Amino acid sequence: MEELLARFVAAREQPAVVREGDATPYGRLLDLIEHFEGELRAEGCERSVVALLADYSPAAIALLIVLWRLGNTAALMTNRAAAQEQTLIELCQAQRVARLDATGAVHWSRRDQSPADPLLIQLRDRGEPGLILFSSGSTGTPKASVHRAMPLLENHAIRKRSLITIAFLLFDHVGGLNTLFYVLFNGGQLVIPQARTPYCVARAIATHRVQAMTTSPTFLNLLLLSEAAHTHDLQSLEVINYGTEPMPDGTLLALHRLLPQTRLSQSYGLTETGVIPGRSESSDSGWLKLGDERCDVRVVNGMLEIKSRTTMMGYLNEPSPFTQDGYFRTGDVVEQKGPYLRIRGRRSEVINVGGEKVYPAEIENVLKELPNVADVAVSHTRHAIAGNLVTAKFTLVQMEGLNTFKQRLHAFCRDRLSPFQIPRKVLLTQAPLHSERFKKRRAPDKDDAI
Repeated sequence: MEELLARFVAAREQPAVVREGDATPYGRLLDLIEHFEGELRAEGCERSVVALLADYSPAAIALLIVLWRLGNTAALMTNRAAAQEQTLIELCQAQRVARLDATGAVHWSRRDQSPADPLLIQLRDRGEPGLILFSSGSTGTPKASVHRAMPLLENHAIRKRSLITIAFLLFDHVGGLNTLFYVLFNGGQLVIPQARTPYCVARAIATHRVQAMTTSPTFLNLLLLSEAAHTHDLQSLEVINYGTEPMPDGTLLALHRLLPQTRLSQSYGLTETGVIPGRSESSDSGWLKLGDERCDVRVVNGMLEIKSRTTMMGYLNEPSPFTQDGYFRTGDVVEQKGPYLRIRGRRSEVINVGGEKVYPAEIENVLKELPNVADVAVSHTRHAIAGNLVTAKFTLVQMEGLNTFKQRLHAFCRDRLSPFQIPRKVLLTQAPLHSERFKKRRAPDKDDAI
């Protein structure tokens, strides 16, 4: 932590955070850190669990650093629904809640609670800074992952290039934190877009000559479909890191054609593991190599397992997912090609159709090539005989009748998919097929049964 602050001092006059034309230099971050540290020490906020409800801002960044300097465990929450927010505050056993408003002011509240979970007690007794991250919780109560904070920071101790980077993944996302601390450790600039829309992100890239972006394949597809990608100058982008879900081949090739000078690099990470060191086979390849001297990966029965210093200590509300020798079971099905891996999808999303396995991302990869398709999400429908049938929801570039579309779809699939892979239930919708966190929604409708 002291190394990070020393780098702030060295970059005191340089801009650290840029938002809507307002640049906050590293010196101002140091002032905020000094202010919050005095305030928290006076309140006795040390070795506590603090729920931090915030998005990117200079105040939020400074407060998070101070919480860790004083040995607190920070539970991060960004843009959560009010009901879920309260559930998560209870779940993480927070003793204090810090809510940052749009002006950067912090509103504090106390809770009459002491941590009872052994993981939180262990962090408190050691005076070790901790981090609680929550899964998206799109299909139930989010999982709460408890991390040691220092390994996540130490990943960035070795100096690398100073880059102008856009903040896309959220403040409470492990990839978002990885982006944030890469920028801060290397004296770069973090550009915060006005909103996470294709237009606002493209405008921010063009205006601030952004060099690096980490985002999801779903958002990149939306960017390509929008006019924003063609009406804004994105040529300053030197690298686009993508992850959180499999990348469709068509999206990757289209992006490579649009930005041939930009390095397209697949990254891999989970809320539970942090971002894992990796390298894409090439800019137009979906294969990547994972692991280094600090991180070991292996494939067991086609499933990816990881052992890393950045892996969580455990869950607050789920059984241990670790093997007896300390590997984290990721739940991702992978294919191997020499030293390279290709992520086929989550085991929990695999559809069993009459004994045959169907991977939604692979079917989506094919269906997106059908003309007039903007996006597609594949899930399943329960069936009394086959067990499950493949369901596909589409958004279209231009309106089209369902019957006409189904005829084109079935003709298109006939030579490209096996019979058990072809969607038997087809829906057209104008609603987004992704969550607010730009991950594909594949959960079946509760009434989807035939």
